Amino acid sequence: MLLGAAGLAGWAAAGPDPDYLLLVGPMMAAGFGTSFALTGATATVMSAAPDAYSGTASALFNTTRQIGSAAGVALGGSLLAAAAGFPAGLRTSMAIGAAAYLMAAALAFFCVPPKGHRRAAG
Repeated sequence: MLLGAAGLAGWAAAGPDPDYLLLVGPMMAAGFGTSFALTGATATVMSAAPDAYSGTASALFNTTRQIGSAAGVALGGSLLAAAAGFPAGLRTSMAIGAAAYLMAAALAFFCVPPKGHRRAAG
């Protein structure tokens, strides 16, 4: 999540008309960070769910992930449309995305129980 936040923050800080080579690093960091965050989130949800509810936990996680992705795209599009120009809207969207990644990382740090702390099924 921190890698994704760094990538989106780098993209937001690149300025209104950055050279493409300046964006390669932040875009790669955002892409890898997102991939790693989704893999870690899936593993955390599945390890926290009791075995009897693993199918339900997987379905609920994937549904909320899809809803969150759709809401994020809609919010980003709204910010692009409402901004004074495309570059300003894009930088605002990336800055909000970086802040969301940082908030998710903080929540994961403080709220996810330590490894091996698993509840038994009812």
